Amino acid sequence: MKLRPWRNLGWIALDYACVLLVAGGAIGFHFLCQERGMNWAWEVPVVLVAVFLVGILQHRIGLMGHEASHYLLLPDRKWNDRLANLLVFHPLFSEIGLYRKKHTGHHLHPNDPEKDPNLFGDKVERVYAKFPMEKGSFVRFFYFMFFWPPFVLGILQDLFLSLTTGTRKGKQAGAPVRPKMALAGLGWFILTSLVLVGSTLAGVRCWPVIGAMNALALVVCACAPARWFGGEEQGRAGDARLSALQRLVFNALLLLTLTVLSQRFGGQVLAGFVVLWIFPLIYVFPYLMHLREIYQHANAGRGELDNTRIMHVGPVTRWVLMGYGNDFHLIHHLYPNIPHDRLEEVHRELLRESAEYAAAVQETHGVIHAPAGRQSVLDVLAR
Repeated sequence: MKLRPWRNLGWIALDYACVLLVAGGAIGFHFLCQERGMNWAWEVPVVLVAVFLVGILQHRIGLMGHEASHYLLLPDRKWNDRLANLLVFHPLFSEIGLYRKKHTGHHLHPNDPEKDPNLFGDKVERVYAKFPMEKGSFVRFFYFMFFWPPFVLGILQDLFLSLTTGTRKGKQAGAPVRPKMALAGLGWFILTSLVLVGSTLAGVRCWPVIGAMNALALVVCACAPARWFGGEEQGRAGDARLSALQRLVFNALLLLTLTVLSQRFGGQVLAGFVVLWIFPLIYVFPYLMHLREIYQHANAGRGELDNTRIMHVGPVTRWVLMGYGNDFHLIHHLYPNIPHDRLEEVHRELLRESAEYAAAVQETHGVIHAPAGRQSVLDVLAR
């Protein structure tokens, strides 16, 4: 089916516009409180709402990155990956190549505890083995646990390991070893960030130091052997170097911009970035991603027609969790090269044309409660 690239780019632009609107509103309220001498406690609920909304929008942006991992963002594959990195993955501190490797394993081995990368770490024992799970238990274990940081940070750790250094199960399953430059780049980013934070707190002018660290990193990246970047198993070592260089330039410009703005306008610039972008990214985003995967794959089989489900949900749930066709997830697993905005159409056609599909597909209506004669997401997770 024909891609609609301008529509895809428009959705990404709209999500970012909403991020700017939410973050700008929170920042504007902060300055209003300062101007009127209001107690800082007035800002807390506004900031918390902004953090949650930005996390939702980051998750939506990430879902469009999922489309790009299947080459469904743009028709040209090279530009698909370049723009996906620039607009989606680099702002989320990731890279499309790493995500694609992980996601390909998920499609090849859905719900296989030994081979599905989505189940690596200790997710099977900690989460998926608990299903079927009664509704009340689900509410306590998943909804209320959003307010328990160790639970969410455990999800973040699973995601971080699977996309960076790898997990024990991933290595046993034959997942590619992370290239040397990926780990070196992570070390550079952490060190440079610490210099930025330390100098901002100390009130020390540090942009020349940050600039020098960035320049050194660029030289190392340009001169390092191609094999250090990985990609040799697909004969794409040159592409891997170019991708790493693109990510390095993006992060270097980000850190330098934050340095200059923080020294020009004060530490509140860096604080605003951490609170309104980094915190949602490490807390709200992984939680929403985890909850969506539970809705899609928990208590499901490993067969072609039962490894996930079709979920008819309300507009709020669709916007928060199931954007860009994720409510028709079974169709995506059956036909991963069909664009997100055509999945519902294919589902309806299969219901009409395929008796096997119509008999096997698991459809849910609503999340907690369903209309009479129907079953909700939590109903099927409890059986």
